[in-house]
Amino acid sequence: MKTLKFVHCADLHLDAPFKEIGTGTYADTRRKDIREAFSNILDRVKAEKAQMLLICGDLYEHYTVGKSTLDWLYMVISQVEVPVLIIPGNHDPYLINSWYRNWEWPKNVKILSPDNPSHIIEDLCVNVFGMGFSSFREDKPDLSIVPPPVKDHFNIMMIHGTLDMDFTNQAYKPVTSKELEELGYDYYAMGHFHRMRDDYPLKKAFNPGSPEPLGFDEQGFHGAFIVDMTLEQGKTSIKVERFDTSVRTYHDKNLDITGCKTIEEVKMRILGLLEGLRPDRDLMRITLTGRTDLSLETDILTEFFSEDWFYFQIYNETQKNFDIEEIEKDPSLKGAFVREIKSRIDSIEEELKKDPENMELEKEKERLLLAMNFGLEALHSGRIEWQNE
Repeated sequence: MKTLKFVHCADLHLDAPFKEIGTGTYADTRRKDIREAFSNILDRVKAEKAQMLLICGDLYEHYTVGKSTLDWLYMVISQVEVPVLIIPGNHDPYLINSWYRNWEWPKNVKILSPDNPSHIIEDLCVNVFGMGFSSFREDKPDLSIVPPPVKDHFNIMMIHGTLDMDFTNQAYKPVTSKELEELGYDYYAMGHFHRMRDDYPLKKAFNPGSPEPLGFDEQGFHGAFIVDMTLEQGKTSIKVERFDTSVRTYHDKNLDITGCKTIEEVKMRILGLLEGLRPDRDLMRITLTGRTDLSLETDILTEFFSEDWFYFQIYNETQKNFDIEEIEKDPSLKGAFVREIKSRIDSIEEELKKDPENMELEKEKERLLLAMNFGLEALHSGRIEWQNE
């Protein structure tokens, strides 16, 4: 029985510009975070005694990567002392001026370029074919150039592209599970999309996502895969385990402040939303929603919370409260709804005059006021979004 252990990662985007939030200290720190995430991958390679490392495209940013980063990359990759196989992606394509062509890479690195896409490591009994990018955009790949699997070897295909997704206006090497399965390889190492996926129709295809999240559209888990393969009597088995590599986590939350009567109540709701998060690690963006007549100065609110956070921002998308007195006069369904709720509230207020300490009546009144707001919202917009975060 033959065995193979390797680490599969992709989409590091070393020296990403991070223009969406700004340059300066923030961008510099985030670029260092990407380096740290890659160091976490290399540490896992060493700890697991992995026999090779696959990097499936977008290792760096073609236009912004600096020589100091390439020097650092040379140093850290040299230290793993196992084969490192890389394919170019759409952010680091194999252009004439590509660093893949014009930089001295460590001896343990093999660039699987469009000119030289195959590599066999006989010591490991592994055959690898890489399908990377030679330009920033590429249409559907020609799979007829993929050589057949090599007998008695682990056959791995590295692909930077789009699997089982219809992006007719985006040319990023679209392929289907059926097309790949017909090639007969044992493991399909994907790259390009920044969200981890291990649920393709093709059960032998895996996409690790980006090791470090790069924006608020990349929430959740980020890491890489450790892969164990066995080959016995011509049959291959695969065990894939994901591991976390990220330095920071993005959170993009909506917070409905309907019913808040004071800024202090708004602050308390925000504090509840932040419970359990780590200011030193997490990047937080909160959008206030719902209806309120409060004067919300988001700059002041942001400053109040942001002191201990690496990044913290509050946005205001609330709307003014409904004019209940005007709606009550309306002969439509809205008016009938408000009149019904108000009659119930009036009854409770009469009861409270007799029993002002009755907290259950106060709670019921609050529930009815909320019901009125949410009901009017549903009648106004045709939908209701209940956020209880």
